Amino acid sequence: MDKQPEEYKLTAADIQRTEKQITEMDLTREQSILAELPLKLDELLKSSDMDNFTIELINNVSKLYNVIMSLPALHDDLKRRILYALDYFVDKDDEIPDEIPEFGYLDDLVIVRYVVDQILMENAELFQA
Repeated sequence: MDKQPEEYKLTAADIQRTEKQITEMDLTREQSILAELPLKLDELLKSSDMDNFTIELINNVSKLYNVIMSLPALHDDLKRRILYALDYFVDKDDEIPDEIPEFGYLDDLVIVRYVVDQILMENAELFQA
């Protein structure tokens, strides 16, 4: 791919649909999503070349995972946002199925980055080391 990861963005319609899905995120799924995450990351690390897309995706997923694990009393709105992104990442059959070579994780990257960017705008302190 000739483009850089930051060149891929959600359209206005995608943002509207994503925000609706975030508000509908079932918080009772937290433990199952968090249990799947290490397996999915492992799968990605084993099967992929470490291009800029993969590195950014892994870094952003790790940021979200660290926030949700280190702050169990996180406000439900933030928790929904983070869980939505993590759930999207672990779902193999999302908009672009993950097994499609070179493109399978592109939608995951865009969704996860969108959520990270939204959190950074309002709660940057959550990602402070």
